[in-house]
Amino acid sequence: MKINAISRGYSQRGAALIVALLILVVVSVLGVSAMKTSMFAAKVATGTQADAMVFEAAESSVADMYNTINNMNEVALTEFLVDQVVARRCLLNSGGRDGACSSGDSMDARKVITASAGASEDGYELISGNQVSATGNSATFVDYSINIQGDAVMDGFNINDRHLQQLLKTGILPGSEM
Repeated sequence: MKINAISRGYSQRGAALIVALLILVVVSVLGVSAMKTSMFAAKVATGTQADAMVFEAAESSVADMYNTINNMNEVALTEFLVDQVVARRCLLNSGGRDGACSSGDSMDARKVITASAGASEDGYELISGNQVSATGNSATFVDYSINIQGDAVMDGFNINDRHLQQLLKTGILPGSEM
């Protein structure tokens, strides 16, 4: 009887091997699929993080320009607006700097993001109750409408972001501009 059982095992001709190979192929396909899915998820997470970093950099540049303008008194604001059609500030790792960003300037320690802001006057409105002189030699207080545009760029990922904010700031309008 033992001989008969052994001879029957040989007559199956490797069915167990074929089943084992099929299971191995299925497990391999599942493993490769899981690896591709995790690599795709990592790329999506990296892109989302890079986009968030550029968004925050643009917001930071707007906030830096806003603080610069908001801390000016009326005389300094008038000089600032009269002298420059568009004022630029470059946001660096160490803080803001007047002027446009040059190559090599970056706002982060890894040197991957460049952020800057520009401010331009968008008109003014007389403050109610102020006197306007007809002689042209005096000045009056006005509310300047100032557009602040923040730009941020991450060249490595080809991502850029632009934010626009409007600021109302009281300043002196020279009589010669009326």
